[in-house]
Amino acid sequence: MSAPNFASILDQPVSETSRPKPLPAGSYICVVEGLPEQDVSAKKKTPYVRFTLRPLQAQDDVDADALNEQGGFGSRTFKATYYVTEDAKWRLKKFLEDLQIDDEGEDKTFSQMISESPGRQVIVSVRHRPSEDGAAIYAEVNGTAAVE
Repeated sequence: MSAPNFASILDQPVSETSRPKPLPAGSYICVVEGLPEQDVSAKKKTPYVRFTLRPLQAQDDVDADALNEQGGFGSRTFKATYYVTEDAKWRLKKFLEDLQIDDEGEDKTFSQMISESPGRQVIVSVRHRPSEDGAAIYAEVNGTAAVE
């Protein structure tokens, strides 16, 4: 994938710009791009890891016509955020297991398993969620499963 040409983007008329539609709801086979971002949430300052997931293939439950109207995936990605707290760490564990990162017999730490996540594939279930002000619709990760 080539880097964006910012000069050509900045030379385009603003009037021809619109918000991209979210990818259709449904299931996608995705690949983890790089290591996750690690930060804290803006409101409660809860630590999290956020994985970038690039769709590779839409499953049968995705509206193929809607996806084709958008020109396919393009450079679109999904974000999967997992909070790093005692009560929520099971969700991160499930995601890492869905990536088929084996921890049996080795007693790996979360950090060790996360370091093995880039390039791994996972099935991502995507749903649509309205923005807080109702002005936009977002595609968000609703769940994951292992690729069989």
